[in-house]
Amino acid sequence: MVDDQRHIFGRWGESEAALFLEGQGLSILERGFRCRFGEIDIIAQEGQILVFCEVKTRRRETFGAPQEAVSWTKQRRLIKTAGWYLNQRFWDGGLRFDVIAILASTREKPRLEWIRDAFAWE
Repeated sequence: MVDDQRHIFGRWGESEAALFLEGQGLSILERGFRCRFGEIDIIAQEGQILVFCEVKTRRRETFGAPQEAVSWTKQRRLIKTAGWYLNQRFWDGGLRFDVIAILASTREKPRLEWIRDAFAWE
């Protein structure tokens, strides 16, 4: 049951992030893209830039800020997954990896932080 609630909360955060990105003028191409290497929460387009976006949603900062959960290992997995995505499609523009961190306690309005170009492709 706790895992179900965590999953629902995470999906809520991804929906909030997608709405935010659309409000910033990005086009959402994919949500919850999965392959054998992993999952990318949101794939969007901003002009000629393809944006691979990881969303981290937390209720509190007991174990650190949400974006701190995007470890080096997670970054490598996202890069591998993005590489697989790109091998399946033609893309002639630039690439970027973003992180959206959402802190959503029950007492306050959710805080969303958009970290553009959070880590590099290399």
